[in-house]
Amino acid sequence: GSWDKYQELAKRRNFQNTIPKSRATDPPPFEFAEATLMQLQNNLLNHEEISAALTGHDKGQLRLRPEVLAQYGVGLGFVDTTIPEILDLESLVEGCNHSVPCLVFPRTAFRTNSFIESSKDSSVVDTGRPALSTGRARSQGSAAISSMIEDESDSTGIAASLSDGGSLSEFHTVQLKIVGWSIADLEMYVPVDEAQTGLFGFHVASAESPDIILTGHELDAVAAYQETGIPAVSLPKGPYQLPLDAMRALERYERVYVWLDDDHQGTAAAELITRKLGVDRCLVVRTKGGDPQGPKSASIALARGMDLTSILERSQPVQHDKVLDFSALREAVKFEVTNPDLIRGVESTDLPGWNASFKGLRPGELTILSGATGSGKTTVISQMSLDFCKSGVSTLWGSFEIPNVRLATRMMSQFAKRDVSKEPGDIDYWSRKFEQLPMYFLKFHGSTKPDTVLETMRHAVYAYDVKHIIIDNLQFMMSMQAKGMDKYDAQDAAIATFRQFATDEGVHITVVAHLRKDQPASDVDINSIFGSAKVTQEADNVVILQRHGNSDSKVRCLNVLKNRFDGTLGKIYISYNPETLGFTEIPAPRKRKSIKIVKSAVRLSMADRLVAEAEAGGSFENIIDDQGNELGHESERPLR
Repeated sequence: GSWDKYQELAKRRNFQNTIPKSRATDPPPFEFAEATLMQLQNNLLNHEEISAALTGHDKGQLRLRPEVLAQYGVGLGFVDTTIPEILDLESLVEGCNHSVPCLVFPRTAFRTNSFIESSKDSSVVDTGRPALSTGRARSQGSAAISSMIEDESDSTGIAASLSDGGSLSEFHTVQLKIVGWSIADLEMYVPVDEAQTGLFGFHVASAESPDIILTGHELDAVAAYQETGIPAVSLPKGPYQLPLDAMRALERYERVYVWLDDDHQGTAAAELITRKLGVDRCLVVRTKGGDPQGPKSASIALARGMDLTSILERSQPVQHDKVLDFSALREAVKFEVTNPDLIRGVESTDLPGWNASFKGLRPGELTILSGATGSGKTTVISQMSLDFCKSGVSTLWGSFEIPNVRLATRMMSQFAKRDVSKEPGDIDYWSRKFEQLPMYFLKFHGSTKPDTVLETMRHAVYAYDVKHIIIDNLQFMMSMQAKGMDKYDAQDAAIATFRQFATDEGVHITVVAHLRKDQPASDVDINSIFGSAKVTQEADNVVILQRHGNSDSKVRCLNVLKNRFDGTLGKIYISYNPETLGFTEIPAPRKRKSIKIVKSAVRLSMADRLVAEAEAGGSFENIIDDQGNELGHESERPLR
């Protein structure tokens, strides 16, 4: 039923959850042995190529100091590419014939209660949540790397830096992030299920330091701390997301430098994160400094020999979003003019034709996707949202027609490129992989008031940094809320609300809408969408999914009828694959030419044929009879 009905029932009686728990008991805490973590750091020292790439000073090398890498606990592991997940830490340390080298970044937290410091101060209130891990506290400096730089260490070296962060027993490693060195898309976590939230570099941050740097990547945090001396941590959920649990770690700092990638996505994410943390205490760092060819991150700037302290000193606060002058827009205008490819948005990997028309998924836009009943609207948009989500776009799904369990099952099959219901033994594996995606679902179904949906959307944008919201579909959400002509007014109001929300919050909203029932399939156009003209007027993009061919055909056509970004229109042909439960782009089908053959009912005589040819303006030197024999020149032919 609706959300209002649920609230009414919840007030009458005690609510009992009938959904079975995924686990009977919580998993035991995962413990990291000190010897294992030290061995991973030893692997980094012993690997000449990777160690030189991180610490060398030649062109293309990052110029990171070994003692700073040791302080952050960066190590090197080996992942077997033939095994889908890491089964034990020994295999990560030792590797095998099929293993590839991977950087290992430990995430740390306070031992007792994630990011709530377990200090001796009695004013700290215990929340009652038990500690989720009892692993031994690991030192911030590796003994292996310390032995390498033993001659250079003194009272200001590693040993002294350990005392800045307080007692070592207050911190422990809660998770390892493994990133492929030569394979860009290789990313794993140990343990897979994050029992306790941690941040890379959290143990380096001093309790007395008033400032902290927040970066999008781990090596950027190491570079920023090395050159500026300010503690630096990296975002835990990709380079553009700041979860609520991680926000608690930054509450005690007076000033936060938000230092993300200096590109279109990073700039938008920095402004969003700044608003979440508070614009009064946040400064945004622009690595490029207005130079289109400048480095986009701190680590790349260090590799080019640039002064990171000077870059940090040029950081600026975010201005009020309702009052702007051209000086505030100048750099954005210059960036858009000089970098047209970077403002295209996030491109699709499954449908290149979508990129040719729309160029990409951009924040602040409203897209209307329509089509006939049963044409595959939900299948298409679920596949595309999953495609963007794999590229790091945090997505919120509002399915008001299909239950979330059924939708998630289909999306997991599309993610696995196979029907997981036919392989029950692999469901746990694909579930863990799917769980790593920044994908969230609204707990609404059927008729729901737009204000209630909007309130939940606003919380999701704040808490989970959602950048793409899908409403499937508009008619189901608005059903039974108005009658007669009032339903069109209610739908127009909902569309206007979504339009304003997309602009204010900087998110992309995709609304699935039905076609008018009285519209023939062959005459579908932009005016065929159910409702008034305001639906398509408010939208930035309008796409209609049409069936190509007969009713049994698996070929569909995405007809782009409106594109406010650059006006590119056209058709994208796709074909449904029942094995992957998704669509694949295909070339445009060729139109068959119908040739009409007319046979003469009466056999013409030679004289009649000559008369007809003469009337047609033909000039013939030779005449051919019915049997194909040449009769000679026109002047020599006999008269009949």
